[in-house]
Amino acid sequence: MNVLKGQDILALGFMTFALFVGAGNIIFPPIVGLHAGPWVWAAAAGFLITAVGLPVITVIALAKVGGAMDALNSPIGRTAGTLLAVVCYLSVGPLFATPRTATVSFEVGVAPLTGDGPLPLFFIAWVTFCWCYGCRCTLAGCSTR
Repeated sequence: MNVLKGQDILALGFMTFALFVGAGNIIFPPIVGLHAGPWVWAAAAGFLITAVGLPVITVIALAKVGGAMDALNSPIGRTAGTLLAVVCYLSVGPLFATPRTATVSFEVGVAPLTGDGPLPLFFIAWVTFCWCYGCRCTLAGCSTR
């Protein structure tokens, strides 16, 4: 059995907190409740199942197999397991989180000033992601020196 240091426990605690209480879990539920109207409890149940239940089940499943994706994927085979992992990682990051980052920052910070429209959204998203890429390249260069 591995004994975790205090720094590891703190890092794992923050990662678990971020898994369950991300910005989407703070901003999204009130909007869902507002739009659900009289169906607020059904909407809350669906949100709890998908936003809390699925991550908890994932953490439990990974803990039961020792935290290794290979052991988790062994019943379905290596190719299907790898494909499933790739699809999951892509759906969590580049396909959903990245566009949401652009649209949320646009809707909160820019749309009240410019109005809604595809052109301002495209411009702000382009500028934001170019700026992020520039910061990433600069920081990557700093870490190799």
